[in-house]
Amino acid sequence: MSYVIATFKEGKPYAITACPQTNRFQLISVDSEVALNKIYSNPHRAGALQILKWINENDNELASQELNVQDEARFRK
Repeated sequence: MSYVIATFKEGKPYAITACPQTNRFQLISVDSEVALNKIYSNPHRAGALQILKWINENDNELASQELNVQDEARFRK
């Protein structure tokens, strides 16, 4: 099982991905299988929680999005 860092906005799921151009995490809409292949996924819950902790301590914009660790399977159809 893999874990993602995600949130819901207006009932739609969003998850974080790494942006190599800005060297930061960003939120993307999880509305297709292609988007699911782009999101950050960790095979260990503890690893995803560590990334979430880092985001909450270092990225005020993303920290304000009420992110949490969730099972990736929740977003697969």
